Amino acid sequence: MKSLVVYYSLTGKTKLVAQVIAEALNATLVQIEERRPIRFPFVYLSGSFAAFTNRGRKINPLDVDLKQYERIFIGSPTWAYRPAPAVNSFIYQTNFEGRSVIPFFTMGGDDSEKALANITAKIERSQGKVAGSFAITSYKVSDEEIIARAKEAIKKYSS
Repeated sequence: MKSLVVYYSLTGKTKLVAQVIAEALNATLVQIEERRPIRFPFVYLSGSFAAFTNRGRKINPLDVDLKQYERIFIGSPTWAYRPAPAVNSFIYQTNFEGRSVIPFFTMGGDDSEKALANITAKIERSQGKVAGSFAITSYKVSDEEIIARAKEAIKKYSS
């Protein structure tokens, strides 16, 4: 099954998980980038508000043909128990018809249920079918531990 990993990462934690997935599944890796990133410390305040209200941000076009992929992993940090605004934009702009979508999160806490419910509804409105998900707590966790957790989480998608 041909897989694509699309992610947004502010601190590098989601990027780290996305890289592990791409390597484990021999998948294409694509980063979502905002056209005009907001500077620290305002990014968390404005980003959390935008995430909480399900808004997106202007993102650069992705240089990938989604029709080539049967399975799409979407990675996001959780902000206000929701996906980051740049990820919202990607989902709003994408038709996932006929594709399995697996959202994954990096987060400071350990409760991903609200974020998963939120992103699932958005993916389904964009004609996608959520075929699994996982979340990795990354706050005060070493990169090595994040990599180990990502390798464990991705095992069920390797077959």
